[in-house]
Amino acid sequence: MIDLEPLIRTELESLMPLPDGSRRDWADVLARSGHSHRRSWRLLLALAVGVCIVAASGVAIAAGMGAFSGTTSSQIDACVPTTTALTTASGARVRTGHTDEGIVCLAYEDANGASGGSGGRLGESPAGDVVAVKALDTASQAYVIAGVVPAGYTTLTLGSVQIPIVNQAFVVDPKLVTGPGILSGPTGRTTINLSELAAL
Repeated sequence: MIDLEPLIRTELESLMPLPDGSRRDWADVLARSGHSHRRSWRLLLALAVGVCIVAASGVAIAAGMGAFSGTTSSQIDACVPTTTALTTASGARVRTGHTDEGIVCLAYEDANGASGGSGGRLGESPAGDVVAVKALDTASQAYVIAGVVPAGYTTLTLGSVQIPIVNQAFVVDPKLVTGPGILSGPTGRTTINLSELAAL
């Protein structure tokens, strides 16, 4: 095997000799190229901050969905909303269910049979003591929020509007949700916040 590198180097140096010591001065090469270590560190720092923001956002979303509450998806899947808690004037039904493990679930089924649902433990969501779902009512082509609350509440107050709670369930127009709402009844009063759900 023939090593051609020394021969090539010798021929190139004879055509265009390198300045003395230039083979060892990498900083000089970087300086002449316009490369800056500061720019590299700034880019690396910006990327690290971006990764941290994305990770924190992911954790916040997961926590909001109950990922750290000890409730598993199999527990929620085991909850089947079979009881019709209320029927709206348009013929939509809110069905509720619960399990022995404390999971509550609901489904909003419109007059056309389209439905959406949710489940979880009351009090473990950012909204408060409610399990709620935002669904498109295909009969009216309008979004609604349906929810289930603990026993003992009869009214949900949103601003100046009072929504009746029937068999622990309610249906509300998301446009009415402009801030926190108040659940009230024989059990007392508590605040829930459906704003994030309404904004979806």
